[in-house]
Amino acid sequence: MPITMPMPMSQPKPESDEFGTSDLGQAAFLLAKELPLLRVDHGGERVVFVFPGSAEQTAHLFYRPGQNLVDARKFHLSLRELRGLTRQERWR
Repeated sequence: MPITMPMPMSQPKPESDEFGTSDLGQAAFLLAKELPLLRVDHGGERVVFVFPGSAEQTAHLFYRPGQNLVDARKFHLSLRELRGLTRQERWR
């Protein structure tokens, strides 16, 4: 059963060629859509998942009808992977 992702709440810088979000669900959605995770930035308690592409390039995955579906299993596995990364980063 596909999962529909709501529109992103974070607004990345328009001139940037990277998209960052601290929303775990959004990051898992992008990872499930097979966007490569560039890095995980962290500062204190906040973690930001950084993906390639500008805000405009990434937005089409969220806003186009029919484009915001991912396989539930991929989404679940992406969530697990990102949670593991955040826990790993916390202990460094």
